[in-house]
Amino acid sequence: MHHGHKNLLFIHLESISWQTLNAFPESFPNLLRIMPSTRRFRSYFSSATSTQMVMTSLLHGNSFELDAAPGLARPAANNPSLFSILESRGYRTEFLCVSAFSIGPMMPLLANSLPPVWTTSDFAELLAKFETAIAQGPFAIYVWNLVTHIGHAIALESFSDSIDDLVSGACAVADRIVGALFDLLERHGVLDETVVVLFGDHGDDFWTHGFKRGVTHGAEPYSHVTHAPLLIRDPALPAMDDYRMASTVDLAPTCLDLAKVPAALPFSESGTSLAFGGEHAVCFSQNFTANQPDAPERDVRKAFCVYDNAYALLVSTRGLELFNHKLDPTNHCNLLHLFELVDGELALRVPGERVGIHLATLLEFMTNGERAVTQRFKKLQCELRQHISKKNRYVAEHAQPPFKVLDLASLDAINRHGRSAYFGALDEADGPSAPQVAGAPRETRTALRNITDALLGRSRNAGH
Repeated sequence: MHHGHKNLLFIHLESISWQTLNAFPESFPNLLRIMPSTRRFRSYFSSATSTQMVMTSLLHGNSFELDAAPGLARPAANNPSLFSILESRGYRTEFLCVSAFSIGPMMPLLANSLPPVWTTSDFAELLAKFETAIAQGPFAIYVWNLVTHIGHAIALESFSDSIDDLVSGACAVADRIVGALFDLLERHGVLDETVVVLFGDHGDDFWTHGFKRGVTHGAEPYSHVTHAPLLIRDPALPAMDDYRMASTVDLAPTCLDLAKVPAALPFSESGTSLAFGGEHAVCFSQNFTANQPDAPERDVRKAFCVYDNAYALLVSTRGLELFNHKLDPTNHCNLLHLFELVDGELALRVPGERVGIHLATLLEFMTNGERAVTQRFKKLQCELRQHISKKNRYVAEHAQPPFKVLDLASLDAINRHGRSAYFGALDEADGPSAPQVAGAPRETRTALRNITDALLGRSRNAGH
């Protein structure tokens, strides 16, 4: 084994998104203390909304591993598991799981992708096990603390007086473990020889997008669920805020690069190493496998989402939803309520004779030139179409019919769910029977600019 190999530590921040971290900063003194020494990937989006799907993408460096199955299944091993690669290079590999409850066998579907799963409900026992594991390198260790999963956080009920206090308290417990792990690495003198990856698998949506039978994640991949922390500490990676788009599928190739372990990830849709300059224009997430049917009994549709640095375009059997996740981080304003698709182009359709000056000003920016939401929409729609087409082909090659893939026609329809509530009394029409925009998109844009000019008291000459 090459002498230059580094140790590797994954710290899985269960159910912690940037929204969680920003909501409860007082619960994360250790994480906030560590953060300035890390590369902070501010535009990281997890590849799925459920833990096992995210872990599979991390371990195998791609998001296709489960797609041929009608639900959760054993990974297809399009790429070898990261831990299998490291074990073959002489690493000591460990998977350590801790929870406030006693728990049974964990992750049976990932048995071939992970080291044997060691579990405990004793936090002191976890730290003792970790200290033993780092005594001799090189090591690759995955630590998963389940206390911040809402189903496990309830163990802290007697210490909490409200649901937000419960979540905050669970985060504080998890943060203490993070601090203790770092302290042990420092005490044993191996911190600077270890690539430390701290990542959130997903956040929670406390029913703000509907009841969903009461689940808080595993539903559609709205950006406040998938926009999660990704922090990497390694002296070879200068500490800074990094705004490149990043996905869970990038973690395996990035860690192999940082650990100085040359290894091929042969699958054509593998992630990209972020260690030394790799980047994406967009990244993707999903809630179900590509061959998994909708779950109407839970009001959950199979959905795929593409993100760039400002927008999220989501598609399900209901059609398309577009959000500006910078201005609308919880994805409650489907911008496509303001538009119709006419011959594949977005055309404005805003009810009422007068548009308020605030919206009119923004709409001019949204519809004028390359900066326009219309241009961004077309690019994201194209990226999403290509991504889902690849997944559908993968299903056709690896599964048995009948297939339950998403019909690409969904990418040519706008999801009108909730539009009536959005516009209220201005427009009671909802659904496919709603009246269409008259005229071509350019004409509607011109008409809107005239409205904007009138509201702003400006004038345009005819040749402008």
